[in-house]
Amino acid sequence: MGQPGSVPSADDPLRLDADEADAIAELFNIGMGEAAAGLSSMLGEEVHLSVPSFAVSTRARITSEVGDELDGEQPVCAVRGAFTGPFTGEAMLIFPERGTLALVGRLVPVDPAAEAPGEMEQDALTEIGNIILNGCLASLSNLIGGELSGAVPGYGAGAPAAVIGSGTDPVLFVRIDMALAAGDASGHALFLLDIASLDAFREAIRRALAGL
Repeated sequence: MGQPGSVPSADDPLRLDADEADAIAELFNIGMGEAAAGLSSMLGEEVHLSVPSFAVSTRARITSEVGDELDGEQPVCAVRGAFTGPFTGEAMLIFPERGTLALVGRLVPVDPAAEAPGEMEQDALTEIGNIILNGCLASLSNLIGGELSGAVPGYGAGAPAAVIGSGTDPVLFVRIDMALAAGDASGHALFLLDIASLDAFREAIRRALAGL
C-alpha cells in the first residue's frame, strides 16, 4: 500500500502528481478529523487517527493487506455504504469482533462473555459508522464544492474477503487507521474510489486545492 503522499511511477496511467497526492492526504485528514472529533465527544474518549495513506490497488489486495492486520480469516464487523457525486465509490468502517465489542461498550451494556456483537451492538456500531463515514463525506463535500451523497451505511460481518471483496479491477484506495485512546479498540476507515471516475476526482481535488 502506498505511504502518505506517495505517487505511482511516472509511467503509470493512473498516476497522481505531487500536488494531487498531498491534497488527497489533506482532504481526508480534514474530513476524518472533523468526524472523529464528533465521535470523541459522543464516546467521551479521544479517537486517534493515522495520517491518510493511499494507493491504486484492488479489492483482493486490500483484503489481503487489511485482513492480515485484522487476524486473517477471523470475522470482522463492518459498516459500509456507497457514495455518489463528482466521483463514486464505497466507504467502510471495519473493526475485528473483539474491538467492536470494546468500542460499542462505551455506548451500550455489553455482556463480558459475548464473543460476537448481538443486535444491540450491531446497531451501535452502525450509528458510529454513520457518524464517521457520513461525517467525513459531508466534510469532503464542503471542501471540494460538490455534493457527495452517501447511502445509509449498513452493517455486515464475515471474513475480510466477504466484507471488502475479492475483485481485481483497480480502485483508488484511501485508508485511515483508527484507535481509541485506551488501546482496546482499533480498526480502519477505508474509502474505495472507482477508477472510472478518477478524472472527476482529479477535478474535485483541483477545486479543493484552490480553496485551501
